[in-house]
Amino acid sequence: MDRLSLHPLTALRSTTSEFLDIAGRLACPTVSFFVHAGRSACPHVETLAEARDLKRQAEALGIRICSLDVFSIGPDGLPDSFAHALDRGAALGGERVTVTVGDPDLARARAALDTFCGMAGERDLAVHVEFHAFGTLNTLADVRDFLALAPTDATISADALHFYRNEVGLDSLLSGDTGPIGHAQICDGPLTRPRDEWLEEAVTDRRLPGEGDFDLVTFLRALPRDVIIDIEAPTLAHPGASDEELCQRALTGARALMARAFDDSAQGATT
Repeated sequence: MDRLSLHPLTALRSTTSEFLDIAGRLACPTVSFFVHAGRSACPHVETLAEARDLKRQAEALGIRICSLDVFSIGPDGLPDSFAHALDRGAALGGERVTVTVGDPDLARARAALDTFCGMAGERDLAVHVEFHAFGTLNTLADVRDFLALAPTDATISADALHFYRNEVGLDSLLSGDTGPIGHAQICDGPLTRPRDEWLEEAVTDRRLPGEGDFDLVTFLRALPRDVIIDIEAPTLAHPGASDEELCQRALTGARALMARAFDDSAQGATT
């Protein structure tokens, strides 16, 4: 099974429909979409009519729609826009929803997440929670412990970038005490960057898989074998490349890493 998915941040200049066509031409079986834009400038699915059109287009191309970004739970609770965005996600035929947490009151955030999971479940959407440097949950342990006390069945989204920036490596992922991982994202980059560059890097300046220093082979091997792996790699490293060329390079690099990670002879040679 090809577990790779293209994330729209890897094709920032394309419309939602163009992004689907790129995935189809590159034989990528799965994509993700923004249905709730948040702070991202990435094109997102804005209406139910657009969602239904995209679902028909995806079905014609044989493409599955997995993760739907991005719902940030803050101190003011769940805005009305969340319900409308979930409706768009369901109309798309999406499967999972990405949540981040920006509320410092974790008890209140857990209650909000429980309500949100109920809303998503009514639309047959699963939920995963992502940690990063720009909210309340900054590490794998933070989100694991948060979910352990939450009355939900939400899982964790593991993004390689956030391990290297927030945790300086993969030790927590390799510890055997990760909590339930239900989704993953890969990109590449230098092992360290100045803290004041992290937000720009996350949104616009990552590296494509295989073009940086992250140990993505170890990252991939540490994940559950059934999770979808989004290639979320907005990059400034190839300024003359089209979105399709960037997606092609990203898929080529990610497929090579998957082959290295799960080829028995390669694993035997490194153990």
